[in-house]
Amino acid sequence: MGRSQEKGQGQGPIYNIRLSTVGATRPSETGTTHEPTGLDLAMKLHYLKAAYIYSSDTARDLTVTHVKAAMFMLFDQIAWTTGRLWRKDSGRPYIKCNDCGTRFVEGDCNLTVQEWLSIPDRSVDEYLVYHQPIGPELPFSPMIFVQMTRFKCGGLALGLSWANIMGDSFSLLDAFNLWAKAISGEKIYIRETSEKDRRFQKPNPTVKDLDSIKRVDPVGDLWITPNNKKMANYCFNLTVADQISPYFPANGDDQIPVFGILAGIIWKCIAKVREEPNPVTVTIIRKDPNELKPKGIRNSQMISSVHVDFPVAEANVEELVKCMAKSTDERCGIDEIGESCDGILDFVVYGAKLTFVDLSEVDLYEAKVKGKSPESVYCNVEGIGEEGLVVVFAAENSEERVVTVTLPEEEMERVKSEFKKCGLIAA
Repeated sequence: MGRSQEKGQGQGPIYNIRLSTVGATRPSETGTTHEPTGLDLAMKLHYLKAAYIYSSDTARDLTVTHVKAAMFMLFDQIAWTTGRLWRKDSGRPYIKCNDCGTRFVEGDCNLTVQEWLSIPDRSVDEYLVYHQPIGPELPFSPMIFVQMTRFKCGGLALGLSWANIMGDSFSLLDAFNLWAKAISGEKIYIRETSEKDRRFQKPNPTVKDLDSIKRVDPVGDLWITPNNKKMANYCFNLTVADQISPYFPANGDDQIPVFGILAGIIWKCIAKVREEPNPVTVTIIRKDPNELKPKGIRNSQMISSVHVDFPVAEANVEELVKCMAKSTDERCGIDEIGESCDGILDFVVYGAKLTFVDLSEVDLYEAKVKGKSPESVYCNVEGIGEEGLVVVFAAENSEERVVTVTLPEEEMERVKSEFKKCGLIAA
């Protein structure tokens, strides 16, 4: 699934790996710390990944110096992300703002951008994101890895691996957009997040018997999700009009719920392979609709549970979409669990149940360099539980979506066969 590399070695078409460190230009005040919330701590075994590919015309003149200088500007705004994790006497993890920096990785690719993008399975973009888990020595483990890959044609890929304990996918994507602006020479500003902002309002009573979080065996200080199954990735593009809309014809002026339809189709495909008994529960992760604008770097994504008591494999997509619309937000309960155990216990959220992540409302192509959007963007999560993960995000063409699927390797080919039967991918 994920990968890690040692200095000087590569994997697949990426080679000539070089490592260095980048931090903020302004030192943090001595003794400054950053305290993760309960929700942050519950997400600590997960890592978010994004890779942006820019054409040779856009990136040919961009040097390592340009890219690192922009990172200095970004980390001046959020210096605590370049700190290191420690534990209090109670065992609770916290971030010491000691300016140790993030790991910067340079690599080369023996393909052109167009050759790279012609590969049908876009999970090849995993090679553009250098990943290493936190631990086994917390004070020496960076929370961010940045990879800069130069293609044979002069094009460039920028990849980030971002520890989920710092903030959710929306925080990562917001940070990347700011970094792109800094690379283009623009001034950037990140609103400082107060403790009040980071601890979201609790609109509902705590939900009992949370379905979207699962306790796992203790991992100690090596933060890797313990799985008994080998996980595999698959990524593909599809068009709304040809491959999604036929499952849910629009009624009047009602807008087609693209993410819901797509999640319903994929849920059915996986259910057919698994032949699951009733009832069935899945998790939906999406942006909080009540947030009008980002409030700094934090975990605030809505984590909802969907429970059905009928055979999903035999259900129609419209029925599944209606069930997903009635999902129960479990963030507050997860936050309380993380707080109550002081982050000592270990949990999985992504993949505790089959999980669907909706990034389709995020404009990933806003990350312009020199006024030009990326040619392609890839998003995924590392550290997935055995039930699997589906991430949906926008393609460059507004009429298309990109889907990244992470499932046990033993299921992947059968699920892809179901995708072919229902027309999601080419036969």
